[in-house]
Amino acid sequence: MIAVFKREFLSYFRTPVGWVAICLLSVISGYYFTGMMTGTVAYVNMNLEIAYLRTFFIILIPIITMRLFAEEKRNGTDVLLYTMPFSMKEAVIGKFLAAMALQALMLVSVFFHMIITVILSGYISSATWGAIFGYLVLAALFISIGMLTSALTENQIMSAVVCFVVLLFFSMLSSIASQISDIFKSFLKFTHLFGLSESAIYSAGEGLRSVIVWFDPYTKTDCYTSGVFKLVPLVFCLSFTAVFIYITFRVLEKKRWSQN
Repeated sequence: MIAVFKREFLSYFRTPVGWVAICLLSVISGYYFTGMMTGTVAYVNMNLEIAYLRTFFIILIPIITMRLFAEEKRNGTDVLLYTMPFSMKEAVIGKFLAAMALQALMLVSVFFHMIITVILSGYISSATWGAIFGYLVLAALFISIGMLTSALTENQIMSAVVCFVVLLFFSMLSSIASQISDIFKSFLKFTHLFGLSESAIYSAGEGLRSVIVWFDPYTKTDCYTSGVFKLVPLVFCLSFTAVFIYITFRVLEKKRWSQN
């Protein structure tokens, strides 16, 4: 697993992928930090910067995950992956940890901004570290999704597109939930189904919205950005991360045995 991790992590910097990802996040975070420093607001809030960076997962995660397994297929080295002495489970976890290490390294600009804030007599609260923790937890979930799309698709571009669509869906889940709730309430009012009262229809619609929003990872992890630690979002993200990693493993194991 360590050998896979080293190989995969270093390969990010043998190609433009790692450099592009780091530079892209640095530019985005630098733009936002400069806006806070020179804007009308007379304070710097690192929590807001980290929350802002989360919105770019839909671009950054497909970039760093599209090559994990799809590139092996393009280069024809996927057969070697199936016949290596280490287990497929170790290969999957090693690649996942390499992508997570790159994602953590991409936060170097945020730490640089934190140092500048302290030098200028600013204050870095524990909530900022909580926001970074929430950022990495959410990144782990999305990287596991990107790994799965890379394992399922035949080329890097297709993997990036599929991953982008999935992450875009998650980013819009709260809005989608509100629209479905409104449609559901309108349907109940129009059909007079079950003879519900106005208040009951409203409660049913809001209940449906709450159920859908419960699966929104962004809303789930907002508490960390606010400096509030909750166990449920952590369990939610890590559980689904484990599920997607396991599915990736099973997909590759199936291909491995089909090679034989």
